[in-house]
Amino acid sequence: MKKALLLLFLIQLFTSELRAQTPEVPYLSWEEFVQEYVEGSETEEEETDYEELAWLQEIALHPMQLNLASRKDLTGLPFIDEAQADSILSYRERKHGFTSLGELMFVRGVDYFTRRYLSLFVRCDSAAPPDKARPLSYKHEPTTAQKFHLGTHEIETRIDVPLYKREGYKAQDKPTASNYYAGNSLRHVVRYRYTYKKEVAYGLTAEKDPGEPVAKQGFYPYDYISAYAMWRPKDKAWSFVLGDYEIRSGRGLFFGKDFFAGREQTLRTVRPPTSLFRPHTSTDEANFFRGGAFAWQRKAWDAMAFVSYRKLDGRYETGTDTVRTILKTGLHRTLNEIDRRRNVGNVTGGVHLGYTHRLFNLGLNGYTTHYDHPVYPEVRFYNTYYFRGQTTGGFSLTYGFSYNRFSIQGETAMDHKFHVATENVLVYCISTKLRLNLQYRHFSPRFITTYGNAVQQGSRVANEQGALVGFRYLPSSRWELTGYADFFRFMKPTYTSVLPNAKGMEISLQSLTSLNDGWKILARYRLKSRQHTIAGHRQMEYRTAQRARLELRHGKQKWDWNARFDLSFANRQTGQKSFGWMCAVRSSWKPSTRFNVKGLAALFFTDDYETALYAYEPQLLRAFAVSPYAYHGWRAVAVVNYTVLKKLTFSLRAGVTNYLDRDTISSGLDEIASPWKSDLLLQVRWVLPTRTPRI
Repeated sequence: MKKALLLLFLIQLFTSELRAQTPEVPYLSWEEFVQEYVEGSETEEEETDYEELAWLQEIALHPMQLNLASRKDLTGLPFIDEAQADSILSYRERKHGFTSLGELMFVRGVDYFTRRYLSLFVRCDSAAPPDKARPLSYKHEPTTAQKFHLGTHEIETRIDVPLYKREGYKAQDKPTASNYYAGNSLRHVVRYRYTYKKEVAYGLTAEKDPGEPVAKQGFYPYDYISAYAMWRPKDKAWSFVLGDYEIRSGRGLFFGKDFFAGREQTLRTVRPPTSLFRPHTSTDEANFFRGGAFAWQRKAWDAMAFVSYRKLDGRYETGTDTVRTILKTGLHRTLNEIDRRRNVGNVTGGVHLGYTHRLFNLGLNGYTTHYDHPVYPEVRFYNTYYFRGQTTGGFSLTYGFSYNRFSIQGETAMDHKFHVATENVLVYCISTKLRLNLQYRHFSPRFITTYGNAVQQGSRVANEQGALVGFRYLPSSRWELTGYADFFRFMKPTYTSVLPNAKGMEISLQSLTSLNDGWKILARYRLKSRQHTIAGHRQMEYRTAQRARLELRHGKQKWDWNARFDLSFANRQTGQKSFGWMCAVRSSWKPSTRFNVKGLAALFFTDDYETALYAYEPQLLRAFAVSPYAYHGWRAVAVVNYTVLKKLTFSLRAGVTNYLDRDTISSGLDEIASPWKSDLLLQVRWVLPTRTPRI
């Protein structure tokens, strides 16, 4: 009996040690995460560098060590709330560390679907956290100067080659300032990044968009050049960033919200409002600040201050110094677009002070922004209360309270003329399997914010009142049901309604089931109905769009695929109806750590753009798109990644679209005189690993 017990103990010890020293693979791929967590929003129509997705992808490329991750590291992931982070840390302390990612199943409050996501962003390759009293593997910590050059260097270049010709690149008999593109059709991006752990980061990004000239018209050599440098000293309360950066604050009434994804994912977690900055690393030429930001945190207190000066794109009224429109496309292809490039000066500054307790949190935020020329959009029926003038600003209070199964989080803001906007969320956890959410928002029609981005139905944080009721239910450990109903109205006229009090609603139901042996089934139904003006009449009608999806997935360590079928139906009260459907198959194959292939094929038939259907396409690193599929045609995409010399990666993406019911694609200067559209994208990435400092 003693021998049997001893043998069992040795087997357990050996397997535990083996698990501790064998790196584990994630339970899902990056593409699966994007499909499940992002694609449901179905709002993007073109390839976009989402800053939030890029940030998450960086963590996925360099996963955190689970036994070293702090509470701030864990709550920084958008699907982990404070209660789950505390449960993970409590279990880790009680068990003296995780021996494998599989142990997460024993952590209270961390369900199967959350564990799947978490496995992509953390690793567990050490049996226990290091003892602080134990001496380090080397005697001397690198000096401050060494931390700025002994880390990881990364160089990346990407070039997009269209295999078609748009109207804007053709020679014109009578050239004007707006009927041709000044540059060639190539897109080129160059990135350099440096990181040393979480302490030091700096980098530079340069981009040329298709149609933009090189080394002329005031470009040196490219239109967009962005740089940043960030320092977060170890064991210090302060940190700062210089150059280009982004601000995330509160519930998003003044600045971009500090949580990620849309309504579907807000049902998973409840997050207290916080304020933070991040380096701007993407090719988004509009949504960032340029200057410096400073943050300080000590125990329950945190503070942040920032200042920015940028030159924005603006369209002036002819013969005056009045700015009619602030442009955010970042495109400078025609002579008119180049003439409007960075001709409006903008100064912005802001502060934040917050206090976080175990049961509650409070935060005070304020900002002001000033333009060097008066901004005065031409008055239309839908923009009566848009910002006009040179200076605006405001302040807001963020707040939260959590007790037992209840949690309340919110933000209330006033602009410089004391117009109010508020957004609040109440969450009630009936049990570990069922959570209910209630969101209420009220944005005054006169409320002014130049950088706001909250959970909303309109295009700006103003002129909206709404209530959202949602739930998340786990009937079993591997079956997730989510749903919400969002009811809203616009108190004053909008771009799509000349009459006030246009109403609408959005309803969504989704089921995700994980079966044995890697099989998953997703089913989703979504309805959105909103009042629009009837063309030529001062009356409104409801326009309703319904979409349904059934998707089957199967994944193994080296190979996975999914097949899906989508339906869409749109109708108007005046009688117009349209229909659409799409079949799509995605697949990826990873025979080794150095080589992988991804692909998508889709066949789609829709009556119009209102019944367009959406799918996430395989992308190159740091590129993201949920693309629309409309009219009749087919689409195929393939991506190949190959790594040589361990750190040098070559990637190729090829895509082709053929429309069966159209002779041309797009319109204006972007028109392609063919039903075919194909392109090639090449990316090269070289990573120089961290070097060990000399002792």
